[in-house]
Amino acid sequence: MNGISVIIACFNSEKVISTTLKHLQNQKHTENIAWEVILVDNNSTDQTSAVANKTWAEKPIVPLNVLLEETIGEAHARKRGIQAAKYAILSIVDDDNWVDEDWIFKINSYFENPEIGLIGCAGTGEFESTPPDWFFRNQHAFAIGKLYEGDFVDITDSAIVPGAGLCVRRKIYDNLFKLDWKPFLEGRVGNKQSAGADSEMCYITRLLGYKIFYSNLLTFKHFTASHRITWDRLTRMFEGFGEADVFTLPYKILYEESKGNRSLLNKLRKNWWFNWIGKKVALWIKDPFQFLPAPDFSQKELNRIRNRSFCNTIWKERVKFEKSFEYLRLISERDTHH
Repeated sequence: MNGISVIIACFNSEKVISTTLKHLQNQKHTENIAWEVILVDNNSTDQTSAVANKTWAEKPIVPLNVLLEETIGEAHARKRGIQAAKYAILSIVDDDNWVDEDWIFKINSYFENPEIGLIGCAGTGEFESTPPDWFFRNQHAFAIGKLYEGDFVDITDSAIVPGAGLCVRRKIYDNLFKLDWKPFLEGRVGNKQSAGADSEMCYITRLLGYKIFYSNLLTFKHFTASHRITWDRLTRMFEGFGEADVFTLPYKILYEESKGNRSLLNKLRKNWWFNWIGKKVALWIKDPFQFLPAPDFSQKELNRIRNRSFCNTIWKERVKFEKSFEYLRLISERDTHH
């Protein structure tokens, strides 16, 4: 059914969800657009659902459907929301994303192009307190800042957009569910800092033949509480990025091959050991004195963490990694909708 389903996965969100919902209640130029909000409470231990219902009752601009998903994990919560969605376009909004008043209007106009499967956008920072200097060198890790130039651009070849504010055609998920697609990566699980699930969604969308676009005109403020801006959290995020790099790599290689790049290098990259050695050598060239401590709050420390995490993960998951290529090939061949 034509329209937009906004999906918000929440875990202990009572302090932020009210403001997020109020921004959705302030949408303009939506008179001729069908839309809804689905909030999935991921087994919170606070009053997330009660606060959400109370806030929405003050201005019930469209239906709000509050659901409970008892299995902890962002992926489980999103799937619950997707399965309950009525409409053809899914807008993934985090519990701390304050969308602009033309959010629904612009999404509706963008997806008039049937070739577009997924759209990402730019978040600007809204902070509880002034972040430290190191934060601004790494703000993209927090889904803040412009990734590409241009108002509305085709970025299919890179296919990376932030998970916050991501919009996707529901039929892509519907087909993947029918194919029993098992993602390699998971999103956040409670307070565990995982990574890569949104990137994997971009890559599978591209592998199925859709285009990926990015808009600098579709914007939201990403409220970030002070306790979420810590060096410890950032290092755990980079550890998650390293793990995710292992299983986003097969998508990248298969896409390159679909474009005709069947080089010897790509053939070698399908072997776990080649990537393990390559990462070790690359870090050694860039950072030959790894036996020395990295400076505090440095990119050098983050690069070491990500590289080490990649190598540890591909060693541990070496069989799964090498089997992933055939699995993804079968998924793409069985999907005949596009």
